[in-house]
Amino acid sequence: MNFSDKSLLNKLAVMLVFKLAILVALWWVFVREQRVTVDDSGVAAQLLHPAIAATQGTNK
Repeated sequence: MNFSDKSLLNKLAVMLVFKLAILVALWWVFVREQRVTVDDSGVAAQLLHPAIAATQGTNK
């Protein structure tokens, strides 16, 4: 590897770490406190009868 290859690799590594830090910061600010409530009966209905739910919208 010559100097320009090492320099490019260094710049790419720095940008990758920078982008990862930005993504973590955005997640920390906007997503961290969000919670999703799950309805047990709704999940059971989706898992047990997925074909029925998919075809209901196509009948007219």
